[in-house]
Amino acid sequence: MTDGKPLAVVVGAGPGLGIALVRRFARAGMAVGFMARRPEAIAAYQAELDAEDLDTKGFVADAGDPQAVSRVFAELRASHGAAELLVYNAAIIEPSRFVTPSGIAEAQYSSAPGWKAHGEPVGVDYLMASFRTNVAGALHAAQQVAPAMIARGRGTILLTGGVLAFGPWIEWGTVSLGKAALRSLGHSLFKELTPLGVQVATVAIHGTMAKGTAYDHDTVADAYWRLHRRPEAEWEPDFHFKAEPDDGADPDA
Repeated sequence: MTDGKPLAVVVGAGPGLGIALVRRFARAGMAVGFMARRPEAIAAYQAELDAEDLDTKGFVADAGDPQAVSRVFAELRASHGAAELLVYNAAIIEPSRFVTPSGIAEAQYSSAPGWKAHGEPVGVDYLMASFRTNVAGALHAAQQVAPAMIARGRGTILLTGGVLAFGPWIEWGTVSLGKAALRSLGHSLFKELTPLGVQVATVAIHGTMAKGTAYDHDTVADAYWRLHRRPEAEWEPDFHFKAEPDDGADPDA
């Protein structure tokens, strides 16, 4: 990546929204560091981005592993200075219930790939592992960038939330719990950091992201960029990405 450009960091760069965010920020003139768990995924994304001549660098790091994430941030600070923008986009997304077996084998919405259900009721170890990635990892990432943002008096932290933060769906118990806790974390950080010039917002996406739809990954990624650029007078702790008024309705209702 080129030194001197403002730095954006995307934690959780999957094949959908994550990589779309990396592209959007790089096309806007930022140097972008991104993280994902699988080495083969990082290698494939990096090859695509390099072919597009975008200023990015991928790192292998599990968002739920604080030591691994800290190492990446340390390397980025050494090479590019403090981040101007952080997006926490990591999550364990898997249908599950708490005390009864999942009623489905796979969840499928729109044209997006389906999610295989966990099956049996979740145990405490599974719940704690999910919480580490879905919530605690977001706090750790924010703590990596917030001190420099406070000192500079500017910066943006965006958390990828969802409609499940506002009410659980029966087949998405663990994810719902994580998104609700992530939203609460975002609100707390908003209260802490807004007076210090740092923007924090949780993005509630009210539909299933799929190419060629109103929830196309590139369309959603562009909304994140506009959030980063919005003036302080417009800052709010929640941002709802909703194409239609009824989007995000609970299918169990």
